[in-house]
Amino acid sequence: MATVMESTIRHTTDWHFSTLASWLGVTSACAYYANSELALYLQIIVSGSILAILLYVLKQPNKFVHGVALGYFLLILAMIQLSSTSLVFIHLVMFTAVFSPHFSLPKILACVVAAMLVYGLTHYARWENGIPWITFTIWFFFCLMNWFVSRRIVESLNTHYQSRQNYKELKATQHMMGAMHAAQERQNISRELHDSLGHKLTALSINLDFAKRAANEATVETLSLCHQLSQEVLAEVREIVSTQRNDKTILKQALEAICELTPNLHCDLQLSKETEQLPQDFALCVLRFTQEMISNTLKHTQANHFTLHVNVSHVGQQPLLIAKAYHNQPETHLPKQGNGLAGLNERMAQFGGEFSQQLEQETLINTMTLPLNLEEKSHDKVPTS
Repeated sequence: MATVMESTIRHTTDWHFSTLASWLGVTSACAYYANSELALYLQIIVSGSILAILLYVLKQPNKFVHGVALGYFLLILAMIQLSSTSLVFIHLVMFTAVFSPHFSLPKILACVVAAMLVYGLTHYARWENGIPWITFTIWFFFCLMNWFVSRRIVESLNTHYQSRQNYKELKATQHMMGAMHAAQERQNISRELHDSLGHKLTALSINLDFAKRAANEATVETLSLCHQLSQEVLAEVREIVSTQRNDKTILKQALEAICELTPNLHCDLQLSKETEQLPQDFALCVLRFTQEMISNTLKHTQANHFTLHVNVSHVGQQPLLIAKAYHNQPETHLPKQGNGLAGLNERMAQFGGEFSQQLEQETLINTMTLPLNLEEKSHDKVPTS
């Protein structure tokens, strides 16, 4: 199970150069002040292990944080035994920076004090004039300041990242609403074509067919041509209406747009064919539900896979729109509902639906259920002659 932390790093800032430069500096200093030739060789192993941990943290900043932090801390203690320079505390400063989003200040300070105690006990014999309190004080406040600065930087970057994500989701919502409005207008036009032309063309075709049968030889050819033209026009109107009625992929396109704009999360969308006929208000509910679920997944978990199922089920004579969302991080308890989920509940209540959460084999299932009616109206079909 992934480690639960105070704050999840969501930004994608590249800190490889500064981290590697700091590692190279402290490694060189420790090697120069190695306690012995054997200590120098051992430093190579310890420094290499620290580098491996730092590279892992840069690539996966939110995974196995407690285990990685413990390994880094033990390696710092090992390096203290192999070098006489206090510059080894640069690793302690890096430690406070790397894990500042994940650990509270008391935990970080406990690690700093513990490392300094180990350093003081193992190097006490070298100090002729007593304990160098000034050195310890400077490094202590340096670590303290670095924790505050690094934490604020991460929080600021996360806020900026979330703002960009919200903007992208808003643009996707606006695009979907605009596309739905345009589709609704096209459907209205197609209905007008049906109402104003469909019935009249059908009546015209019937009358022309009757007139053709009763006409004399001089006019039968002209009436036959007119009847054929009316049939062709009626067929074109029927095709236009049918095309507009079948243009129902807007919701899927909007959901795919949101998923494409969401980094570090693979989205699996599974929409049944019935969902292509959702009215605009219900499609918008699905979109808001998906946005909230993706947002919560990014904020509160380290999941990298998100699944959304949307289908229409029938309970008796009542069709129900059911959307289920879940991610691939195991959960052991239901999360506390915040403002986002409260707003989602209110939106569901407006349509007589409900939002629920349940655990199934350590998988958090989020479910949205809305009653709806997708029955086709009779006037949506163009009559045939």
